[in-house]
Amino acid sequence: MIDKSAYMLRISQASPVGLVVINFELILEYLNEAIAYSNNKETFRAAVQKAKDGLEQLIQALDFSAPVAHDFYEIYQYSYKLLCDVHFSSDAEAACSVLKDVAELMETLLEGWKVTAENAGAEEENAPKVYAGLTYGKDGSANEYIDETNDRGFMA
Repeated sequence: MIDKSAYMLRISQASPVGLVVINFELILEYLNEAIAYSNNKETFRAAVQKAKDGLEQLIQALDFSAPVAHDFYEIYQYSYKLLCDVHFSSDAEAACSVLKDVAELMETLLEGWKVTAENAGAEEENAPKVYAGLTYGKDGSANEYIDETNDRGFMA
């Protein structure tokens, strides 16, 4: 099973590109879970459905103003169709073969997104950090806190 608390922490601190990486990692975890539990129809179907949900999230997050988004759309739709085909498959061996193919494709895409996230992370290193929070007073009123330093330039 997937350790959701570890992913929740990563999600809360992730950049937009980091969220895509995490989504791919979750899809792969669910695909591997479906393969591992191919003989248990209920667990298999639940894991395949969660992988499909992850692909839906990737599809919905596409920005079609970028030309490459159309290529990603085709890949995601193809993978989604394959998962739909095996979702209620009665042939566990054939379903696992398809899931392994989808997992291989997702791993390839994940590697590319990891490189993109690393490059984006290098750009964000010089970005200023703003810390904000909300605290509650004794009377129940909310007090907003924002810590912005005066030094908002790039670090050399």
